[in-house]
Amino acid sequence: MDELIVGTYEGFLLGYSIRTEDKNMKLKQTFATHSHTASVRCISIGGKFLASGGTDDKVVVIDLKTRQEHTVLMNHDGTINSVAFTHNGTHLLTGSDDGSIIITRTGNWQIEKIWKKAHGGQPVTAIAVHPSDKLALSIGGDKTLRTWNLIKGRPAFTINLASKGVLLPTEIKFSPGGDRFSLVSQQTVDVWTISKAGVEKRITCTSKPTTVQWLTDERLYIGLENGNIITLTVSDTKALTYPAHKQRVKSLHYENELLYSASSAGEIKVWSVDESKLVEINSCNAACRVTCVSLNRQNHLVKKEDNSDIEDEEEKAASEENNEESDDAEEITVPVKRKPGAFVTISYGDEVKDENDEDNKPPPKKKFKKRKRNKKPKSQKKAD
Repeated sequence: MDELIVGTYEGFLLGYSIRTEDKNMKLKQTFATHSHTASVRCISIGGKFLASGGTDDKVVVIDLKTRQEHTVLMNHDGTINSVAFTHNGTHLLTGSDDGSIIITRTGNWQIEKIWKKAHGGQPVTAIAVHPSDKLALSIGGDKTLRTWNLIKGRPAFTINLASKGVLLPTEIKFSPGGDRFSLVSQQTVDVWTISKAGVEKRITCTSKPTTVQWLTDERLYIGLENGNIITLTVSDTKALTYPAHKQRVKSLHYENELLYSASSAGEIKVWSVDESKLVEINSCNAACRVTCVSLNRQNHLVKKEDNSDIEDEEEKAASEENNEESDDAEEITVPVKRKPGAFVTISYGDEVKDENDEDNKPPPKKKFKKRKRNKKPKSQKKAD
């Protein structure tokens, strides 16, 4: 059982459990919080934590076990446009209108790195973390695409998007394998290849593209301003079009052969994906204007329904039987695996440095003084 997390323009965070009953899928609301005083712009899930950023300059962290506010990060002085946990869940990257990117360690929530002028002082629009956690990509108001080395904690590459014909980029997402990523701009979606360091395919849409969701390293779905969803592979010349919503598609998410879509009118739909075909399974209305969605895939963090008394009694009886059997058994201690302390532990290749960036300046070399040894006088040596 998965749980869909929805951010809204009204500042709410909503949860919907996804259950299968009598071969029918149903969406039922599990929780609702109003931690933000303004619109929620972005959300991300890492381990048991849900992070959301909004136009109130706050990053709210919610514990998905207790469904309560865990902490609030007030490190930015502008709208939070992007929040992204690393895939191992050890760090949270946040980008803001104040022009900075901040890396915060989860757990103690201490800042480990700040790039104050990540995009020349212009707003940071979006951040995407590579599946390997070795690097991150960001786009901003300076019309550049920047690569950040998450091992050494410094910038690596900068690409001028205007020279590539990309204007006003709004979203960036990696494919599951990480060799490709999509870049959404005004009327096009560009597919980039990291190994070739350039644009592999440009997709021109009939309506303004709003969001992209990769299914595989080859196939992707694109949500449009007119409410349609189109799908194609990187090698396809024509796309299939599905009339999904009456208003613009705000967000897409794919998991376990299911595609979740949400419109600006608050309509949420679940689709089954059979090869390239979309079949609507169920839908509901959040009664709010949806801005973003994510999926909580951890079953133990999904709150159960209050009317599931039969299931609770069965689980209780099973646990009692297990306790009786374990009374005579010996206790076995299992060592707990620790998460890596650094950003990542994988080596990174050669990088192009920005000489004007203070983060790239090497630290000053330390001078060490030679220690003088006290020599004994010759007369003392003879006496010895």
